[in-house]
Amino acid sequence: MIMKKYEILLTTFLMIFLMVGLLMAADAEKGHFLMRKDAYTANDPIVESDWDWHTIGRLWNRVTNFSYMGDDAYTNRTPSCDYPGGTGNSYLYRATIWLSAFVDGTFYSTQGDDKEFSALTPVTMFTGSDATKAEQETHAEYYDVKAPLATNHTPLGLKVIERTYAWSAEFASDFIIYEYDIINVGIDSDSDGYPDTDRDLDDFYFTIRFDGDVSKLPHWGAEYRFSNQDDHVVSNGVDWSWIETFPQMRGRDHGLTMDDIDSSMIIMFDGDNPDFDAFDGHPDDFGNPAEDGTLQSPGFLGLRILKTEPKLKPHSFHTCHIYNDPGTDKETWDRMISDPTFEDIILHPQTGKPYPLDYRGILTFGPMETFKAGDTLKVTTALGVASDPDSGGVYSLVEFIKIMRMAQFIVDNDFSLDVSILIPPAPNVEVLEVVDANGKFSGVNLTWDDSPETHENFAGYIAYKASEKSATGELIWVPLDTFMVGVNWPPAPYLGKKSSVYSIFDPDVKFGFDYYYTVQSVSIDIQDPPVGVQKTAMRDSKAFYPISPATPEATETLDDVLVVPNPYIGSLVWNNRIPSSANPWEHRIQFINLPSDATVKIFTIDGDFVKKIYAGETVRIGEGYPSARPSVAEWDLLTRNDQEAAPGIYMFVVESPTLGTKIGKFVIVR
Repeated sequence: MIMKKYEILLTTFLMIFLMVGLLMAADAEKGHFLMRKDAYTANDPIVESDWDWHTIGRLWNRVTNFSYMGDDAYTNRTPSCDYPGGTGNSYLYRATIWLSAFVDGTFYSTQGDDKEFSALTPVTMFTGSDATKAEQETHAEYYDVKAPLATNHTPLGLKVIERTYAWSAEFASDFIIYEYDIINVGIDSDSDGYPDTDRDLDDFYFTIRFDGDVSKLPHWGAEYRFSNQDDHVVSNGVDWSWIETFPQMRGRDHGLTMDDIDSSMIIMFDGDNPDFDAFDGHPDDFGNPAEDGTLQSPGFLGLRILKTEPKLKPHSFHTCHIYNDPGTDKETWDRMISDPTFEDIILHPQTGKPYPLDYRGILTFGPMETFKAGDTLKVTTALGVASDPDSGGVYSLVEFIKIMRMAQFIVDNDFSLDVSILIPPAPNVEVLEVVDANGKFSGVNLTWDDSPETHENFAGYIAYKASEKSATGELIWVPLDTFMVGVNWPPAPYLGKKSSVYSIFDPDVKFGFDYYYTVQSVSIDIQDPPVGVQKTAMRDSKAFYPISPATPEATETLDDVLVVPNPYIGSLVWNNRIPSSANPWEHRIQFINLPSDATVKIFTIDGDFVKKIYAGETVRIGEGYPSARPSVAEWDLLTRNDQEAAPGIYMFVVESPTLGTKIGKFVIVR
């Protein structure tokens, strides 16, 4: 009897196993078995919203698992098409995909903006040997089968597998490629969150909704009239005559022809609202000029649909703005998709000039006559920013066309560009303080190794230093020297090579100030593929080196403790001129020549306790700042009650268990 029970149990188990296998095989033939409930251990496939960031090229951007490109947060915003990367200068508010189709004659549209996609997997980042097509890749999945955060949503039964690709190489650092596998997985008939009923879709459309705010500097509000209410959007599905409607671009020799029009792009840029001056008082706000005339938003933001499989044709381009976004699926059809035209720049009906508003661009491909259950549509796009930083305007537009051609080249060649084969790697850089036997500081040594020289395309080095930032927060790089094979090679006479290490001495540094160094590897003129001369990224993790020179830890006495600067003047370059959620600090005073066990107590001249800080403490929070030094304590001029310290004379007391106590004073001038 016992054996018969075991035989029955075994037979039952085998039957269940075979049935599951058959079901999975059947679903595999349909191409969407991964969405079936038996593929999950949880009761609900939806996971938490998640994101990660591409930060290796010149374009930094947030990637999500719910269809958003960028970060639309009003506070604590993370990189959202920040350009150049690391500056916090954001060009994008939000971009999403719309997936639309007819079901039994009724039009429905699933839109990321309305939270009609739900996350199925976290965002996974791949780098190094784990990345198969680029230097950085992400993977995420989401669907519209169940959307608990949406209202009045009718699911189409679509799952999206989103992959993104980013590079640090100069020829590919201004864009990020997005690849979507859109799968008709069916609808959920029993409300458990899993698709269980196949359904074909009629007249399917793929749409990108693009809402760029060109641009948002970190110290600007999200809805400033010069950050998002004076932008313009256009598709290159129309001819280039729209350029002539802008006096800032009229008559320029841009060289663009009808051959450059292919109806696949959305282009956005910062214009001028003639009714308002710029943030810094300029009457003409085109490109957001700073006080010195430097353009703070010279770049053109945009997106290009590079490939669809099966092939969909460009269908239409329409614009809407903050006051007339479509509110229902019917409005989406009536105003954004049913009309198969490509709208031009919107002109003011009275003045005939471009009309500034907070625009969105709606680019649609399709229709696919029947999107059958189990079928997959693959759409590949490129998101990018390009700039002529000196002239901006039409010259930035030309640069944008160029980077989109390179993105197209990469996709057309099946991502066969191996950056490590094409371009020599960056060298390993280090920067060290130079102190003589008497403890006197004289400068720093910038050193790097010769590891890139074994690469067949190596042609030389360029060494840089930065000690200031532009109005947009970008490091202002100044070349220290250039060394090219066959021109001034080997690096000599003052550049010595010992133990495969080069070294440049820089005496022009001061305690307490931040300095940044990098060394680029330069390639030969690469013709196959035709990418030309390439350089490694300025902020390559191996080559980028921030430093704030400081003396070694005090070990014998507190006599050399100093306050720098003293007096403290609030307008000095010492400060962070552009505080933001990403870089919140603004003021700092340093106490230097400390032992590592020191504490510093700060008092008013009347003896009121203000703040206590510690050796090794820093207030500089953000991307790329030098590490804290054990001989330095920094104070952000905020009291223990988080109030700004008033101008005046202050006392400080340094206490060290090993070296004793020292009392001094300093002055704050606002």
